[in-house]
Amino acid sequence: MRDVRRGGRVAKAWRWPLWGAVVAVVGALFVPIGALLWVHLSVTLGAIVTLVRMANREVPFPVAVAQWRLGGDDPDVLRARALSAVACLQQGQPALAVYRLKSVLPDLARALGPDNPETLSARVLGVQLRGQIGDLPDRLTAVDEVISDIGRVLGPGHPDTLAAVYCRAEWLGQDGRTDEAEAAYTDVIAATTEHLGADHNMTLIARSSLTILRHDRAGRTGDGTASAVAVDDMAAVVDAMERALGADDPTTASTRRLLTQWQNARPRETG
Repeated sequence: MRDVRRGGRVAKAWRWPLWGAVVAVVGALFVPIGALLWVHLSVTLGAIVTLVRMANREVPFPVAVAQWRLGGDDPDVLRARALSAVACLQQGQPALAVYRLKSVLPDLARALGPDNPETLSARVLGVQLRGQIGDLPDRLTAVDEVISDIGRVLGPGHPDTLAAVYCRAEWLGQDGRTDEAEAAYTDVIAATTEHLGADHNMTLIARSSLTILRHDRAGRTGDGTASAVAVDDMAAVVDAMERALGADDPTTASTRRLLTQWQNARPRETG
């Protein structure tokens, strides 16, 4: 049976606001009633508000309350902290998501273990986000390390492993290593098809990404034949997305728009 130590009841980030409130109350007892008291209260209140904002940035208040009740090392509390980072990402705040992941990852590794699926999943997300915002000196090395660890524990067919492998392919393409990226995307498509299915969202996105890579390369080299093949391939991807994900799915809709742009540009490409 797993032994999970119960961490501090009060989240570290929220200790400063609580101490600030205590200092404000104690200080008010020694300040004479009058203008000086109002100055003291105004200054301390402003400081407490600032500290609360800083604390909420690291650990949202509802999660801090849950930690008070369950303990800082409770798996549900740690999971909630990691999910709060995901929520930041969904709200278009990747920097805040990275900040919260950096805060929770050491606690996940300490309380649940470095090979726990929750810890590994948070590591994958953290590397993905940090690599996207330029917070990693060598993002390919970092993602290779994550792929090695998560593949060893969860297996090569686990969705988190495949997500990390897809991320690596994407970064190779962004770094201009087109041939390596093409090979990596091909491997991703084969793996996701085998483990998740041909109609899985990740498989279809990987097919789309590979087609975009090939279309962009054809545009740079002026290869009209390769460009036409990429347009046809993307049409097949869109058909598969509409069948598997639905015509109104955001991924389907954005891919369809891209295909339409390519098709409209096709006469100019072929002259």
